[in-house]
Amino acid sequence: MSTSIDPGALAAPSGAERPFPRSSEVERVAVVIPCHNEEGSVGKVVEAFRRELPEADVVVVDNASTDATRSVAAEAGARVVCESRLGKGYALLRGFEAVRGADYLVMVDGDDTYPAERVGAMLELARRGADMVVGTRLEEAASGAFRRGHDFGNRLFIWLVRMLFGMRTTDLFSGYRVFTRRFLRTVPVIAQGFEVEAELSVQALVHGFTVAELPVEYRARRVGSESKLRTLRDGPRILRALFLFFRDNRPLALFGNLSLVLLALSLAGGGVVIAEFLRTGLVPRLPLAVLAAALFILSALSFTCGVLLSSINRRAAELSALVRQHGGSRRGDA
Repeated sequence: MSTSIDPGALAAPSGAERPFPRSSEVERVAVVIPCHNEEGSVGKVVEAFRRELPEADVVVVDNASTDATRSVAAEAGARVVCESRLGKGYALLRGFEAVRGADYLVMVDGDDTYPAERVGAMLELARRGADMVVGTRLEEAASGAFRRGHDFGNRLFIWLVRMLFGMRTTDLFSGYRVFTRRFLRTVPVIAQGFEVEAELSVQALVHGFTVAELPVEYRARRVGSESKLRTLRDGPRILRALFLFFRDNRPLALFGNLSLVLLALSLAGGGVVIAEFLRTGLVPRLPLAVLAAALFILSALSFTCGVLLSSINRRAAELSALVRQHGGSRRGDA
């Protein structure tokens, strides 16, 4: 189970406070900025992060843009890579591949809504033990920063993941995060669109990574720019993704609860049939008896599926851990 921690818990001992060191002291820091039609803001974002982290590898992923995003980013000093498959998940995967080997990776949106000035504090939390640091927006969001319904939707999904996974988070969809190399090497990212942030949070929980949250200012987008997130289009996709995460990572909970529901229905129907049989010696409600028996069989099958899938998940986790350990030992020998 992942550990969500307060930033204060990672603070250095008294007298040991010092600013985040430049990337030359920590091998390599990379900044990945996924963009789709952000020509009006991406240049400012690149310049801000180059100013805060002058030695970092700043990579802009041009995600099938139809404007001048690519040329503006390059002029601002970013290394530009392209991803033709439209979707934030695809863009992030392309960016992660482009900076493979970085010790710390900063993920930030290209719409200039997140403050680059907070990246040093986020990186410091990663250096002190957090595997993923999330810049949470809901506490310090500017007026008009969220479109109508987005703030409510975020809080609704936060409540849902808390119910499904027991995960306590204050911002499920923040696009401002810092990851360690260990986190990115371990976590398989398969989301294609805006559900990728939720997947990263759930994967951190499943793999037992330490997560820190740091409130950051969330600014309103520039005039004329709109969020690419669409409530009616992306909301159901995110909901479906959360259900699939729950099915894949908590199969015993899903199929076990389903088994209990089917069992309750079976006993309710079967109880009526048995009571009539004891009273009259007859089974006048034969269809109900058949239905109750079928529901009992389905309940047993559901529970069996949950046990088997949970066992398979555990074995897969053990094999994954062995592969990581073997890979780490080989790199150490080299």
